[in-house]
Amino acid sequence: MSYIVLARKWRPQGFEDLIGQETVVRTFHNAISSGKIVHAYLFSGPRGVGKTSSARILAKALNCERRTGSGPCGSCPSCRAITDGASVDVFEIDGASNNSVDAVRELRETVKYAPSGGKYKIYIIDEVHMLSTSAFNALLKTLEEPPEHVIFIFATTEPKKIPSTILSRCQHHAFRRISKTRIKEQLKEITTKEKIEIKDKALDMISKAADGSMRDALTLLDQAYSFSDTISEQELQILLGLPEIEIIHNLSKTILNGNIAETLSIIKELTDRGSDLRQLTKELVEHFRNIAIVKVSDDAGGLLEYSEDEVEKFNQYASGVSIEQLTLLLSELLRLESEVRNAINPRYTLELGLLKTSFIKGMTSIEDIVSMISGRERIHPVPDRENNHPDIASDPSKKKIAAADEAADSAKDHNLDKGETWKRLIHNIDADDHLLACKLAEAKVIDINESELSIGFNGGMSVLADSIEKNSNIIKEKLREISGRNLKLKISSLPGHKNVPEIHQIKEEVFAEPIVQDAMKIFSSSLIRVKSLREQKKDD
Repeated sequence: MSYIVLARKWRPQGFEDLIGQETVVRTFHNAISSGKIVHAYLFSGPRGVGKTSSARILAKALNCERRTGSGPCGSCPSCRAITDGASVDVFEIDGASNNSVDAVRELRETVKYAPSGGKYKIYIIDEVHMLSTSAFNALLKTLEEPPEHVIFIFATTEPKKIPSTILSRCQHHAFRRISKTRIKEQLKEITTKEKIEIKDKALDMISKAADGSMRDALTLLDQAYSFSDTISEQELQILLGLPEIEIIHNLSKTILNGNIAETLSIIKELTDRGSDLRQLTKELVEHFRNIAIVKVSDDAGGLLEYSEDEVEKFNQYASGVSIEQLTLLLSELLRLESEVRNAINPRYTLELGLLKTSFIKGMTSIEDIVSMISGRERIHPVPDRENNHPDIASDPSKKKIAAADEAADSAKDHNLDKGETWKRLIHNIDADDHLLACKLAEAKVIDINESELSIGFNGGMSVLADSIEKNSNIIKEKLREISGRNLKLKISSLPGHKNVPEIHQIKEEVFAEPIVQDAMKIFSSSLIRVKSLREQKKDD
């Protein structure tokens, strides 16, 4: 008997053989046990995860002559015929080569006839998304009102390409990628039964290279077994063209350190050795993706499916690089992977791309720039009146009252009684009438003496004078409580231009600011123009 490849020999024959698809298997068990069988199923998912195998197992279970539970017996004539591909009631159709409307019309003619031996006539159409639009339209009517004895099972890797009119008439089951751990467990069982000697590290490499596909894993194992009876890690690396783990680690170190000379030296060594640079780039992308996950996640071990020692290595790399730099590196490497994959000369493309990544190490983050600019302020902090008084910071209207307090404090040096009287007046009014206190805080104290309080308003604030005048009795009463005298209230308008500095004076003051000078130095800039707030309002 001719040799049977492992992917065919170990193809699942029952629901219990399907690994990594527990949700789908449970659904099938319940549906068959309860008799809730629909007329059309759609199986979608990556390649090699068990879609077509599941379709065959479901077909065997539905037509099994000796089924006692929900799974096929595997030994009755119907089950054996389906396993051998010789069943007259189960038709497997390749959607890629039978995608014309004529092929679907021929299928529509055959569905009318009853099954020859089993309970159902089952049509399994693989890669159904390859059917043409006209073929889908021809299938639609039959799919909408099929005979009771007909069941369609569609399998596809690209469900988005299937028309919504077809999707809405199918029960959709999504197959998942199989985890690296489950693939390795299955490979261990198979190698034990097949008496294949293989190192544990080599099984790790095959499980990783399979990328969630059990069929790909078995194909790689078959290839390795043909190469050598005892499969080691080094032999598998040569056979599959995979870069050594140490090379990936060394290369990542040179990239993170910005050492482009050492990076190019490693690329030359790999090229001379005949390594696949396309595979190397793919491995680099995955490596830095793992570092980024360790950087941002507290459960990196569960997300990456790596051992604790390997996760710790990723953590060491992550500790020496910022998430901003990792993001830039990954973006560049993802773009580079696509370019290297399609490049005429992968080596030159890879070298140029890695040369660009070396610049990332020397970049300064926005946070560092801001820290550099504000460093002088951190050394000589300015007291923050609002932070010392949370109630003022949370209520913007009280900022004006606080400003009035500052004005009064500055006046204390010249006349302590005047400044203290003004401050107490604002706060006492604020306790009874917050809005009035805010308006009064906009005024400037001209003079306070034994008989009169004189205040004035600048520019547009003079409109508040009428409101203050209407409430003058309240203000006078508060003044009497504070000073013990009946003071008059005098309100006047102040000329606006007296309080506006000349523009050249503003420019000199701005240019003298240390923060402005630091910013100009860092960004190599110059001061072009300075506007006063009054000018800015006019421009707006």
